[in-house]
Amino acid sequence: MDKIALSSYEHSMDILRMKLNEMFSLSLESFDSSIKSLENVDVKIAEKVIKQDDEIDALKREIEEIVYEILLKYKPLSQDLRRIMMAMKITGELERIADQGVNIAQVTQFLEGKTLIKPLIDIPKMAQVAREMLHGSMKAYFDENIELAKKIWLMDDQVDDLDRKVVNDLEEIVEKHCSKDRIAQAERLILVSRAIERVADHSTNICEETTYMILGKELYTLLGGER
Repeated sequence: MDKIALSSYEHSMDILRMKLNEMFSLSLESFDSSIKSLENVDVKIAEKVIKQDDEIDALKREIEEIVYEILLKYKPLSQDLRRIMMAMKITGELERIADQGVNIAQVTQFLEGKTLIKPLIDIPKMAQVAREMLHGSMKAYFDENIELAKKIWLMDDQVDDLDRKVVNDLEEIVEKHCSKDRIAQAERLILVSRAIERVADHSTNICEETTYMILGKELYTLLGGER
């Protein structure tokens, strides 16, 4: 690749990185806002989260077009090719994280005007860990930091443990005081717990993709096959 082509290629990669960072910021904002809407049962914030999803979807399509253009124009090889393909995969993870924010926002809409059957204690704890995982996974990606990717990947058990606790507590509440309204609300709060758990899962996926991008190896094998 001559100097002019190399400069053009690097410029295209800088744009790809910038757009990916923009999508990360929007997805993180969507998740944060959805949790805030839930904690305050604020339907205005929930509506904003739902409307913003179209913007995130459009940005994903824009990133895909940039990737296709780079692949066709420069035909990158080896590690450069892995970087570009991982960028595409990570946009998919970020889109699904934003989708989980929409799911949580929709639960906020359902809860409007209702008295919660259980104080939101463990769900905000889960959300805080998941947020840290999302932020850390993207930092690991942008900094190409394997050790940080490992650290974030190992945090997933914390979210899984809290998810089980939330589900068990809600099932116990419904068993003691079974009613149609309680069951409906318990189902929605379990959906929130599972949505947060999936955000954490998507963050671990980003860590795995980051590791493969840098080393061409699976993160799971680097950790000896154990969390």
